[in-house]
Amino acid sequence: MFTTKEVAEKLNVTVRRVNALIASGDLQAEKFGNAWMIDERSVSTRLEQPIPSGRPKMGEKNPRMLSSYVLMNRNHAVLTFTYNRRTHETANVTPCEGVDWKPFGTGLIETSPNRYDLATWISSRAIPALRPRLPLALRSPEVTDASDLMLSSWGLNLSDQYWFKPLDTQADWHELNYFENEYEKAFGEALLDGAKRAHIAGYTPDTATPGMLAKAWMRIDGIDCLVKGGLGNENREPYNEVLATKLLSRLLDQGEYLAYTLVERHGRAFSACPTMSTAETEFIPAADVLTAFDITQGRDVHRGYLDAGATLGISDISEQLDKMIVADHIMANFDRHTHNFGLIRDVESRGAYRVAPLFDNGGGFYSRATTVELETRPYVWEAHPFRMYPSQQLELVGSLQWFDPACLDGFMDDIATILGQNPNLDNRFIEMVQQQTAQRIAQVTHTAAERNALFGGF
Repeated sequence: MFTTKEVAEKLNVTVRRVNALIASGDLQAEKFGNAWMIDERSVSTRLEQPIPSGRPKMGEKNPRMLSSYVLMNRNHAVLTFTYNRRTHETANVTPCEGVDWKPFGTGLIETSPNRYDLATWISSRAIPALRPRLPLALRSPEVTDASDLMLSSWGLNLSDQYWFKPLDTQADWHELNYFENEYEKAFGEALLDGAKRAHIAGYTPDTATPGMLAKAWMRIDGIDCLVKGGLGNENREPYNEVLATKLLSRLLDQGEYLAYTLVERHGRAFSACPTMSTAETEFIPAADVLTAFDITQGRDVHRGYLDAGATLGISDISEQLDKMIVADHIMANFDRHTHNFGLIRDVESRGAYRVAPLFDNGGGFYSRATTVELETRPYVWEAHPFRMYPSQQLELVGSLQWFDPACLDGFMDDIATILGQNPNLDNRFIEMVQQQTAQRIAQVTHTAAERNALFGGF
């Protein structure tokens, strides 16, 4: 390791120029206190590099920051592109023979992918920068951020069949994918609970699994399950996922939701649910559907999403979206965003579209509220994804013929039983959750009675 002064002398530049090279990624360095220490190999590489002539490709002075890939869907070559690891931009996007298998999120459905949407779609596959314990995984000269980490394992995950094959590399999806092959677990376990020190693991779906909460994929009794933790000492989210499963099992049909269970690791509770995708099917987030159909914030996202579903031949898109809104209203879910609901389709046929089962409900049941806040009537939260106010979003629901309030008889006991398993919650908080949830159920029941009056009531 060299100091900035030593590197300045070796490169015959100023210390200010050395700092600029560190900031641009031309020199690999690590900060100790207020001082930078530069990796000797990157200095040697810099000395050996010829001075480029002409305009740098993608404006990037350091060629090591540029990599070329083939975006694949299973063994279909979709497109080739150049990726800038420093700026996360893409260029030279060229469709291949399998471009019909392009991701929804890479441009309009009737056009070729564009480099701007492609770059956004790639970034969305990476672990968010604020994920707990992520910095422990970035202590490598070859991996500078979460996107690098994702690309180091070729972007393979357990939600779809897309992956990034380095250009001029021979590889077969059937020999690599995580649906049909084993994968490393140590990296995910380290990010999940910190029991082991995180290390760079090149063969794991965890590097391409987004989301803010600590999570990891584990094969439990032969089934790939996403194990997910909660926030803070109260660790509410895993219990809320299980409680949401109880609610959804009363409201919805089997197959319309993912069932969560509690698992324990090192004395702490986590939730676990099976993957909704298979080696033949893939999950398409609603965000990608909105991109494909050019449904921007200036349009009515709810109406646009319904129209998109109808265009794709999903006959029950309206009722399924109604069920999601009602369930989220009852559980006061503030965290329904366009990446945690969407569609499932068959990969090879690129058809048979259907609504994905509901999942990721840990933000419900007042996961961020205090007892004092719940004692204030009425408790207010911001609804998502279609309207800001819960009452406005509930108004979007059409027919409620499917809703039977009798199916929720006894749900207050479910709340007491499941939340009572959390040693960090007191009885008063649980009682307030019961009261607030009863009010939400009453609101939905009243709305259903009004909507169904013309059809003879319940």
